[in-house]
Amino acid sequence: MQSKLSNTLRQHFPYFFSPNSQGRVYLDSAATSQKLQSVIDITQQYYQERTVNVHRSSHQLAASVTEQFEQSRKTIQGFIGAKSHKEIVWTKGATESINLVASGLAKGHFKAGDSIFVSALEHHANIVPWQQVAQANELQLKVMPVDANGVLKLDESLQLIDSTTALVAVGHVSNALGNINPIAAIIAKAKEVGALTLIDGTQAVSHLAVNVQQLDCDFYVFSGHKMFGPTGIGVLYGKYALLEQLPPYQLGGEMIEKVSFERTTFQPPPLKFEAGTPNIAGVLGIAVASEFIQDNRMVMLAQEQNLYQQLLATLTAIPQVRLWGDKVNSICVMSFIVQGVDQYDLAVLLDKRNIAVRVGHHCAMPLMNVLGIDGTIRVSLAAYNNSAEIETFGTALIECISLLDDSVNQVTADDTVFEPKQNNLAPIAGSIKQAKSWDQTYRQLMLAGKGLVRLQDQYKTDSAAVHGCESQVWIRCCMLQDTVVLEGDSASKIVRGLLAVLFEALSGKTASQILVFNLADYLETLQLGKHLSQSRGNGLTAVVDKITEYCQLHLQNQEA
Repeated sequence: MQSKLSNTLRQHFPYFFSPNSQGRVYLDSAATSQKLQSVIDITQQYYQERTVNVHRSSHQLAASVTEQFEQSRKTIQGFIGAKSHKEIVWTKGATESINLVASGLAKGHFKAGDSIFVSALEHHANIVPWQQVAQANELQLKVMPVDANGVLKLDESLQLIDSTTALVAVGHVSNALGNINPIAAIIAKAKEVGALTLIDGTQAVSHLAVNVQQLDCDFYVFSGHKMFGPTGIGVLYGKYALLEQLPPYQLGGEMIEKVSFERTTFQPPPLKFEAGTPNIAGVLGIAVASEFIQDNRMVMLAQEQNLYQQLLATLTAIPQVRLWGDKVNSICVMSFIVQGVDQYDLAVLLDKRNIAVRVGHHCAMPLMNVLGIDGTIRVSLAAYNNSAEIETFGTALIECISLLDDSVNQVTADDTVFEPKQNNLAPIAGSIKQAKSWDQTYRQLMLAGKGLVRLQDQYKTDSAAVHGCESQVWIRCCMLQDTVVLEGDSASKIVRGLLAVLFEALSGKTASQILVFNLADYLETLQLGKHLSQSRGNGLTAVVDKITEYCQLHLQNQEA
């Protein structure tokens, strides 16, 4: 049954049948979803056959596209159960939708002493705008707490919402963990104390049926690109009376009713908030995507639940895996760490096996701080995934853990450090260049990392930290007579190996010699650059920059 469901849904997404996708497993739909053929078709048709502006020209084609544009607004109205299509505002995405509301409310809605509530689970886009509004208006930003697994503490959160609360902004679903938050209870409590509510539905609308009238929230926001639609298009739903009260967000064409040099009047909502030429193709695309979701919701939900249970069983069967979030009340997203393994190393090895997952803080740094971790691996599924992909992921995950986890990693013949054939290369560099495949390269890097003398904790200071690396990195530079001595450390075994490669080339050199070192050329010589992700390459560049900064300062002091 699951195979039939998967095939039925998957056929609507051309990505999975393109040459570039063959052999790849896409498990990062919470970052952005793959696109429907129908979405691609309607946007292509607009640009190829119907490129006109809306609400401006009087010719027949413009009138036809304008009608289609406004019909898309009505389609989204039905998709989320809004009372009127006039309550649907087009934006660039959920982030702009939140900023629009925050900017408008900051101009008169709040008074000193009011509080704004967010949850500890929020995406940065639903924290930072409110943080800035609070700081500018003498408000308090308060946080609804989570438990040790990252699940919202509902009772405690409801007790915190009181008569000083002016706004509650909370995600319908956690982007980092997948939790479905109890927003109905939160909205009800906010209404009791007269507070407004804004719900970030970005991760919800492609998985859950949403009815904003039943929820009775004041604002609801989401993006097109996470619901099989185009990038650069989003929706702000707002109760019409509230939209009428909000001032314009941007000024210019389209939102103007009448202009003179003495006075300007504005269109009523939603056009009041849609200055300039809109993303017409995006609007048409998000409407088509919403129709697909509505037409296939039950089939999609069944497929996602089957996949989620399979993923849960796969991960819980691995002893080193630690799961985060609500494993029962969740969309098909699973966030985890592996004990004893750096998650960035794990993501690199999975990527080398053509498995795409998300690693890091997932734009939820405060949540990671609360949980006491520096990030997770996030597997996010959609209805177009299938059982075979989960099996492939599970097998690859076990293989990668075996490479990275010292408690299970046994030394094999493949782990021998190669004797370099190149007389002009140092031992580590030579072993890296002799590696015949990406897995041998990473084995050599991790072996090199084992030989790196770890930096003592007393030297792991803020001044020693290297910014720009995806993993935490510290380096210490000092002079021994006229040469530079380098020490460093990282939680990542692969990064420690890269530091060993770099230090082998630079440590013991003079400051002047280091300043002419070219990292890109050196990586090319070792044939290592092709095995590094852009973020890892950027991190290594940041390390070299910190070393060269030290060398420049040393030479300046000598001249002085």
